[in-house]
Amino acid sequence: MAAKICIAVFLVICFAYSTDAAVNCTTIGRFAEPTDTTCKNYTLCVRSGTTFIGYDYVCPTTSLFNPNIQQCTTNYVCNVTNTNTTTSVCTSEGFIADPNSTNCSSYILCLNENGTFVEGETLSCPNGTFYNPNTTLCETDYNCTSTTPFSCSSAGRFSDPADTTCKLYYLCVLASNGTYVEYQYTCPSTSLFNPNTRFCTTSYTCP
Repeated sequence: MAAKICIAVFLVICFAYSTDAAVNCTTIGRFAEPTDTTCKNYTLCVRSGTTFIGYDYVCPTTSLFNPNIQQCTTNYVCNVTNTNTTTSVCTSEGFIADPNSTNCSSYILCLNENGTFVEGETLSCPNGTFYNPNTTLCETDYNCTSTTPFSCSSAGRFSDPADTTCKLYYLCVLASNGTYVEYQYTCPSTSLFNPNTRFCTTSYTCP
């Protein structure tokens, strides 16, 4: 009974953001996200009948995920040397809007490399045209709505105001110096980010 209570408390204090886990679960336990360079993301693998289900979490506040003890802790040193913390916006092959573009003038080619979707070239639309994420084409009559760049003001998950596909969202984490650190994520597969529940879901309709 005590073990069940501890697990429940642990799940409440962490940020769960998807059941399409970053780790392919083959056993029970918590495992570091292999592509995470912040040492904060991990997957909780649980048994469901004869299969395993993974739930992605982010360690709260200033703690980091220690893969040796499979727990979030404040005394773990992140030894990842890659300083590139940019998360790929690609979830399938094809084209997607450039999240860094404020005027819809560019888009990104997404490639499938050994089963992983990665960002290829950043391409520019011809003069006088704008990238339409709905048709994945550069169009002259597409209405590009510019918005103020997102900035974290509290902890949690928030939809990307510049995204018209309802797939991008920001995770805001309170740092030890009192400021907020933001990480951009993309909802997996066919799910969309619901700003009301702040989760990726397949039941949400993008307005």
